[in-house]
Amino acid sequence: MKKVLLLLLLPVFALFANSCAPEDDGAGDVPAPYISGVTTEFDGKAVSGKPVTINGLNFSPKASENQVLYGIGLNATSLRVTESSETHVVFTAPEISGDQLKIRVSTNGKESNSYLLEFDHSWGKDDTVEPEEDVVDLSAMMEKATVVKVRDGIEWIQFAGVWEGQTRNINIVKTTLNEHNKVGIYYDYKSVDDGYNINDKCEYLDAIVGTNGPMACCHYVRVDGVTKRGANGQDPWIVNAALTIHNGVPDIIEIKDNFEAAGLKNVDNIGVGGPMLVYNGKICEELDSFKKDILPVWKKHENWNGGAFINTTHPRTAFGISKDQKTVYHVVVDGRWSKAVGMQTRVLAKLMRGLGCYKAVNFDGGGGTAMYIYGHGLYDPEILTGIVNHPCDPQDDNKRYWNNPRLRPCGNAVYIKSDLK
Repeated sequence: MKKVLLLLLLPVFALFANSCAPEDDGAGDVPAPYISGVTTEFDGKAVSGKPVTINGLNFSPKASENQVLYGIGLNATSLRVTESSETHVVFTAPEISGDQLKIRVSTNGKESNSYLLEFDHSWGKDDTVEPEEDVVDLSAMMEKATVVKVRDGIEWIQFAGVWEGQTRNINIVKTTLNEHNKVGIYYDYKSVDDGYNINDKCEYLDAIVGTNGPMACCHYVRVDGVTKRGANGQDPWIVNAALTIHNGVPDIIEIKDNFEAAGLKNVDNIGVGGPMLVYNGKICEELDSFKKDILPVWKKHENWNGGAFINTTHPRTAFGISKDQKTVYHVVVDGRWSKAVGMQTRVLAKLMRGLGCYKAVNFDGGGGTAMYIYGHGLYDPEILTGIVNHPCDPQDDNKRYWNNPRLRPCGNAVYIKSDLK
């Protein structure tokens, strides 16, 4: 009898349980993230350059699916999350001048409530005076330079003349990154699909600007989370820096070798280069750490050869970023010509700092130095499209021709895409 009664009452229990369950909005959506507070090593306050743990709910355990944001709308700045779980995310506090910063977390496109993060600028302060950023005045050069607007937020600067005591031919593209202009790294060595040369690759990518980047043979490269060129041992002066791009935000970081770059987590795009030219506003070859710690180690290396790679004038390709990471600089310097001798890396570093780079890295140069700009170019477009500098790779007769260059096949590109193209 009891069993029969229980069976009769089961539908009633089920109806009651359903009526008490939380209502479904019908879409089955994942709830938005929520910030409940923060934890730091400094009594809950943030210190620039130190980790901050955001506590809350509904974050993604996959760090790359979370972003810490500050700012409004399309001008918001994204900070990379280094560690996460469903209840916390960790990021590095940015450098700010004020005492407060309103932050929020975006997880898979959904944004959390705002949280007012308080900063304490007193931690770690002592009587040591932090070195000021190097100041390099390029006003005399810029007075003689030609400036062309390529698109909104993209300008091409061309200088031909004497600078720092020698004859130079320099091409610079300065790009403001925004909702229209995006920076990227590409790698595909000698593909039949995208062509061998930088202009072929840029046309394949539908890029508006591009230069050669990491050495195809020597540098670790990762594109959209996939390793394209594996790590290998190389001379330390060409592998002590890496361009990273994560969620569209570029950075240039210090590394000791390709293997350290390959071990980086939660970074979508990596292109190794070297030497580092400018770091935190300082020209690297003028730093005490370079002279006392780095240079003596390099000099002991079997391939140092008197520092020919950095101390000789060569054609150069470099890339730099501004302090707020919203402006990037592509630079190529022609060399091995009587009218364009090239540059030593210390002179290139001075140029990059003068342009406004807070960080800058030297990439593959020599005969591979080339710059592409869509809709421009110095040569017959039926033969060579979009190349605006004078590459120096010899022709089949082993001679170089200023107005009839030969492009060296390149394995990669550091490029700009713009939907204003």
